[in-house]
Amino acid sequence: MTLDELKRLFKKQIPAAYESLKEAETMPEGEVKRYKISAAIEVIEKAQDILESCCDELNFKDELILAHRTENVPRERTAMIFFDYVNTEPSRAIKNLKALEDLAYKRLLKLLNDQEVHLQDVSNQQSMADRLKAREERMKG
Repeated sequence: MTLDELKRLFKKQIPAAYESLKEAETMPEGEVKRYKISAAIEVIEKAQDILESCCDELNFKDELILAHRTENVPRERTAMIFFDYVNTEPSRAIKNLKALEDLAYKRLLKLLNDQEVHLQDVSNQQSMADRLKAREERMKG
């Protein structure tokens, strides 16, 4: 996953998924409603799974920001947690929160890439162990 894909997921797809859930509430029962709901839930669960896979390594601030994005919490409410001046200078607080958000996306991407590299290393070690085992069996037999 690239940084742009990660940002698109949290900034565009998650809010769209919550909007789809709202639209689905007013729709009559049927295939379209079930599809809207399942597609929205799939996007939200994807983001939650990404966060859960990295939650142990993320710092509290990044985890909170990303969790709020996953839950579609308005940025103004998230900014209230981090900045005392949100009531007097809301645009400055939102701008600073967006900067923190961008840093959180970069850290999350780094953690995801590190996990992927680790999984590849484990897979390569397992593959090498299997090859050594097969070689030993050939030499015995």
